[in-house]
Amino acid sequence: MYSPEECAKRLGKLSPAYEAKAREDFIPIIRPESLKLLLSAAKKTGCRRFLEIGTAIGFSTAWLAVETGAHVDTVEKDAERLAKARAFWKEIGIEDRITSRLGDADELVPELARDNKYDFVFIDAAKSRYSDYLDAVYPSLEKGGIVFADNVYYLGLVKGDAYPPHKHRTIVNNMRAFLKKINDKEKFDTTVYDTEDGTAVCVKL
Repeated sequence: MYSPEECAKRLGKLSPAYEAKAREDFIPIIRPESLKLLLSAAKKTGCRRFLEIGTAIGFSTAWLAVETGAHVDTVEKDAERLAKARAFWKEIGIEDRITSRLGDADELVPELARDNKYDFVFIDAAKSRYSDYLDAVYPSLEKGGIVFADNVYYLGLVKGDAYPPHKHRTIVNNMRAFLKKINDKEKFDTTVYDTEDGTAVCVKL
């Protein structure tokens, strides 16, 4: 078992090559500016229990666990990617602080939300399902808890009210519905940043 300082050192050493390989293989992982926002929001609020929807290869999961010292529940439907993530966490020495579940988020997220309370939810999975994930996790999110959603502008197509191209129509319309929900001022205090592909930080009221 490594000390927190040693885990941070190992992550810092391994992270650049791991990130570069992910981008080379076209595996979607959080972008640098969005990662900064994610970690800033997590550390400022002192969150202790995270739910991450969309593990991919565990890059953002590792940063959350190392930078906050908190426990992370994470779900991923791709077995090969999750295997890579677990190997990465083990190499860093943080596998005991992460509970990973393999399966469809549509099934796993409601189950986790029923059984746990969270003070931070990171949504970065199927873009057309953000609104459904929000509905599922809302009851389990503590007051003052944060929903952090990445890629909410989806290729820049979500901004404004222009009619989206046919192949992106479902995602764009569903993402616009999600943005409408998080801008409900009776439920959330929301800030949407133009960083990269759009990032939303929503505090539950």
